[in-house]
Amino acid sequence: MNMSFAEKSAWGLFAGLGVMSWWYFPRAFAIAAQTDSPMALGAISVVCIIGLVVFEAVYHAVIAGHGGDETDERDRFIDIKAERNAGFVLGIALFAVVGRIFATTALPELAPMSPLEIAVWILLALTVSELSKVLWQIWYYRTGA
Repeated sequence: MNMSFAEKSAWGLFAGLGVMSWWYFPRAFAIAAQTDSPMALGAISVVCIIGLVVFEAVYHAVIAGHGGDETDERDRFIDIKAERNAGFVLGIALFAVVGRIFATTALPELAPMSPLEIAVWILLALTVSELSKVLWQIWYYRTGA
């Protein structure tokens, strides 16, 4: 099956975002647990963002060089459906973060979360939402939706 440019792009974004998230979040949570200074998290955040941008630029240059179909109605429809599903995932993830914040303040046996930890959890929720969007796009392309 010949993949469209949008499908190839989704595969590349999934790979890049997945690898960078796998590298970034364990380090970010460790730093957030040790310090309240956002500057400590800044260095690995910049490295991760630059790495993701470079990977995506090179990947998209390669797939564009191999040619690809123009974006059509199917690509737009798949993007809309995947975006809707990712919105549900984001809503659930953010409610889980808020629930965790309430739980840590209500239950004395749980350590309270620092603002930096909350920020990393919110960033994780946004990342999970974007990964789910890309996975939904891949799913719809592969199932012919």
